[in-house]
Amino acid sequence: MTLTPFLRIALAVTAAASLVAGLTGGLARLGVVAPVGDLADMHGAIMASGFFGTLISLERAVADGRLTALLVPALSGAGAVLLLCGYAEATAPLFLVAGVGLTLLTALSTWKLPTLFTALMTVAAALWPLGTLFWISGRTLPEVGYVWLGFLILTVVAERIELSRLLRPTLAARGLLVLLVALFVLALALGQPWQGSALLSVALAGIALWLLREDIALRTVRTQGFARFSALMLICGYGWLLVAAASLSLLPPGESVYGHDAAIHAIAVGFILSMVFAHAPIILPAVTGAPVRYVPILYLPAVLLQIAIGLRITFDAMEATEKLHCPAWLTIAAIVIYVILLLGTMAVRSRTAVSV
Repeated sequence: MTLTPFLRIALAVTAAASLVAGLTGGLARLGVVAPVGDLADMHGAIMASGFFGTLISLERAVADGRLTALLVPALSGAGAVLLLCGYAEATAPLFLVAGVGLTLLTALSTWKLPTLFTALMTVAAALWPLGTLFWISGRTLPEVGYVWLGFLILTVVAERIELSRLLRPTLAARGLLVLLVALFVLALALGQPWQGSALLSVALAGIALWLLREDIALRTVRTQGFARFSALMLICGYGWLLVAAASLSLLPPGESVYGHDAAIHAIAVGFILSMVFAHAPIILPAVTGAPVRYVPILYLPAVLLQIAIGLRITFDAMEATEKLHCPAWLTIAAIVIYVILLLGTMAVRSRTAVSV
């Protein structure tokens, strides 16, 4: 195995380990399992930077094609390993440098190909080191968490523009999105949702509605197979983004701990994980070379995920803390089943290839 494929697989494994650790930390925060080290306290950093930061950096590095580009996810992966080992102070600088590196990679892409997609990807990438800088400067992880989620949200928006480019949004539609993204970034810079949440809520709702209107998913949902599965997951994700916006408005995190829990999980689980479920059969083969594919039974974990986040929001609205372990376990079950089913498609394909 040459160096590049080995690094890609090693970094993908590191990201997967961060996912497992992040989910374990989430359960520890609910008191469901015994805390292991700092996993509970570092839950947000592990998920946002250790898992998603490494995975997105790896995807961009693979798209760049140069071996040196893999230094970005390598730094993020190293930070994830240190964080899992309990060295949080040494971790933040690595995530900061990785975030700057990702921003430079995307900025270079924008320079070569100045499009709305590449520009938004650059803005999204810049939010990762910005949030990390806030963390280094002494802000708490809940405060930093929304900036990191902004990195993930805008990354998804940019990638949907790339994948849905056949719809060709009008100049007015593109201008509206630029305005909404500017308002979104401004709200985060002003410290929202902790220092008021009105602007952030409006911008988030606007982005969700823009995606619902402009995304090709509204057309492909009427097709069959993977295209329909992906479209349904996308539409569900946009719906949860609207729920997050409503929660930020009705239950501002600065005033309600339940509002914070509802908003952050509507985004992180309802929106982000729905996007992961929708794109994984496309992204994983491109990034790791793993020959996974869509199979209809993937609807099982997809439905479980939607039930899990629905219960989480409902229990938050009821202030039923003692019941939050149920949707947490359902979320983990959905992820585990989804991963097992995807790995199963690799095994089936391998056996088919051998028999042929």
